[in-house]
Amino acid sequence: MSGDKNVAFELEIPANAKYISLARLFAGSIARRMNFSEDSVDDLKIAVSEMCTNAVVHTGNGTAEKPPINIRFIMGEESLTVEVQDRGPGFDPRCVLESPPSELLEKGFGIPLIRSLVDVFECQSSPGGGTKVTITKFLPGRERG
Repeated sequence: MSGDKNVAFELEIPANAKYISLARLFAGSIARRMNFSEDSVDDLKIAVSEMCTNAVVHTGNGTAEKPPINIRFIMGEESLTVEVQDRGPGFDPRCVLESPPSELLEKGFGIPLIRSLVDVFECQSSPGGGTKVTITKFLPGRERG
């Protein structure tokens, strides 16, 4: 990245599951360009897939006239941050964030999975206001102390 502080890329996909692979491929390409290990690349791809899947499912999964999903990739000097934002119905994140994984058997397990794969996880949502999930993965040896 030769001295650039942050470089951002944005991708907008229809709220349809068949486009999630594009976001996953984009995440993998950026992570490889940043010299993440293959294990970290795989972790990022899974996390981005889960984030986009949640956004698509909760935005209507391709039903007529649903707003698109916005994905932003921010390449920092020491980390990659990915933001996935939908304009779905939103929810109270505490329902998932504060529940033990054993209570999330059928739905809601994606968020704990995402959290286990990344260094920083943030979720902003409110009923009727859409959802924005942000993750950050640090390059090896560059984690915050």
